[in-house]
Amino acid sequence: MIRHASALVAVCLTSACTLSPAPAPAPARATVPAPVPIAPGGPRWIEPPSQSPRAAVPIAPPRDAQPSQAVEARLLDAHNAERRRVGAPPLVWSDALEAEARDWARELIDTRRFAHDPRPHGHGENLWTGWGGRVFTPEDMVGDWIEERADYRPGIFPDVSRTGDWTAVGHYTQIIWAGTTHVGCAVETRGDQQLLACRYAPPGNIDGRRP
Repeated sequence: MIRHASALVAVCLTSACTLSPAPAPAPARATVPAPVPIAPGGPRWIEPPSQSPRAAVPIAPPRDAQPSQAVEARLLDAHNAERRRVGAPPLVWSDALEAEARDWARELIDTRRFAHDPRPHGHGENLWTGWGGRVFTPEDMVGDWIEERADYRPGIFPDVSRTGDWTAVGHYTQIIWAGTTHVGCAVETRGDQQLLACRYAPPGNIDGRRP
């Protein structure tokens, strides 16, 4: 899912595919659709999210931690403010998820790509990037995801969007997913581009379940 805003550009990518609840080996990746052209200053290309289902991967529960910097604390607060609004329990920070998110964010910004991590890491993932003549705050970044609630309708996933396309609200449903307990995020910057990656455990956006 892609958003553009006049002289500034913000691009969001939600979970690459839905999850089925039964653990199983991940299938081979489908053919990658044609890249989306991007204005100068941003990533060289964006891989659109896949609609193919994949199996959930069994993972160990993350350990509790505290955000290591003020930026991470504000990212956590932005998530939890929306979760409070809808009555979902607050997320707890995970330094392991933060490290995982930072590793992928650095790889993306170093290679000027924008795509989901294809490795079967077993976590949910939200991605955001923006560039232009301003610095985006943590609240701006997470706020772009939260704006998707305008198209959200309560229901059984993936029937949760007024548009008929769950990817229109996939960032938002991951943020408010009641079964998700931990999050870890990282922001990386190169030139005028900022990139945010967040990982979630247990993952949201699972077919047949309610957010």
